[in-house]
Amino acid sequence: MTALLDTRALRITRWLLQQDQPRSTAALASDLGLSQRVVRYRLDQVEHFLRTCGAELARKRGQGLLVTASPDVRSRIAADIRSLPEVPRVYAPPERARILLAALLWEAPDVVSLEELHLELEVSKTSARRDLQRCEPWLERNGLPLVRRAGRGISVVGTERRIRRVTVQLILEAIPEEVLHLQLAEAPSAAQQATARVPVGLLERIFTLPLVETAALVRASALGQTLTTGRSDAVFALYLAVSVARIRAGRSVALDAGVHRSAMDHPIARSVATIVPSLEQLAGTSLPAAEVATITEYLLGLDALDTVRPGSEGVADSLLDEIMRLAGDRLHTALVDDSELRRGLASHLERLGVRLRYGLPIHNPLLDEVRERYPDVYAVAAEMASLLTEAMHVAVAEDEIGFITMYVSGAMERARLRPRRRALVVCPSGMATVWVLVSRIKSEFPELDLVEVLSERGFEDLRHDDFDLVISTVPLRASGVPVVVVSPLMSTIDVAQVAQYA
Repeated sequence: MTALLDTRALRITRWLLQQDQPRSTAALASDLGLSQRVVRYRLDQVEHFLRTCGAELARKRGQGLLVTASPDVRSRIAADIRSLPEVPRVYAPPERARILLAALLWEAPDVVSLEELHLELEVSKTSARRDLQRCEPWLERNGLPLVRRAGRGISVVGTERRIRRVTVQLILEAIPEEVLHLQLAEAPSAAQQATARVPVGLLERIFTLPLVETAALVRASALGQTLTTGRSDAVFALYLAVSVARIRAGRSVALDAGVHRSAMDHPIARSVATIVPSLEQLAGTSLPAAEVATITEYLLGLDALDTVRPGSEGVADSLLDEIMRLAGDRLHTALVDDSELRRGLASHLERLGVRLRYGLPIHNPLLDEVRERYPDVYAVAAEMASLLTEAMHVAVAEDEIGFITMYVSGAMERARLRPRRRALVVCPSGMATVWVLVSRIKSEFPELDLVEVLSERGFEDLRHDDFDLVISTVPLRASGVPVVVVSPLMSTIDVAQVAQYA
């Protein structure tokens, strides 16, 4: 578990072990030169560590913090951590960006100073500013613009309702599924948590969420049997945990009368009513009607996502026709009439509409792998996403493009289709030689689309980004695409070389 303790958590743990009576968090922060916010975020992390070592961190109201353990246990823990070096953690840029996003969302809409952020990342202020620039596009896509307030710091601006939903989105994107399931379990294993590659700045915030409690609440209620598609039960438990944490921090939602009324008039509101007492106990306060309506609205969206069927939301046939034609034009003509692909895309577009309407999260854990394995299909899926953006008047996330890629590539694998690669033949010899070579290429590689046959001079004058492969009988200058030099009669070795790119 010590792998999860960063420099500040180690210092806090050592300080606590040195105290023989309760001390306040203000005293702790003052002694260590930390802000109370930094201390507050790391206390749950420290508590998890102490518990795995056989000790407890008692939080005495009005008095402070005190480690309770036998003298032997206390001495053993102190000896174990004494040898641990206080070295700064080194994060990759994407990890730093996610830590910054978490820091901003947890405090939103309050201002966070750049000083706090660069200390959080243990990098220079210049690096922290660059990381902030990486965060801005993600925040804008999710409807939360980043605002810089002169002399004060940075904050994200948006409604409480959106901040909660975007926080759920960030957690699903940033935390591996196995780690999230451990946090949702009745007794998450600290040892297992320690093996995951998750930035401490994210884990320490997740530790502050009552995930175990909200997951148990969902499992014990009738909702556990109704939320069955994908990870909808886990997503709802996560949303409830974020909501409870925000309510504890004094954040409250506001809904317009129309949304409030439509949510509370829906039959699913009765299901939410059964868990409200437990949520109030977790939050330590009664839930206003707007809070109950907001939770009901989110559950309504998840329920709609679970029950969606092709055609239920009226995806325009003309839009589907256009998407299918694009697949046929760019990849393979057989895709135009693939009824199974059409049904799959129609169903996915129905779910996309529900997610957009209710602000539900979308995360594709296979996005990077899909993009790398099917680059041609991904490029076409991005064109399809542009059509959707134009039709729905909202940006389509990369995760969605990844899912569309999976539908189309799945159809191609099922029908044993491959994208037709555009090939150019260069042969300065006589006409007979050229057509012998062309005939051999067509015979060996029917899947290639032979764009043109040119001389060496004609090749130099041509735009080289209009094809994917050059098959030539003479060496050519590098053009940015693979060039395979073959004999005019194309030997067995030549066929093997071309096969690597066909």
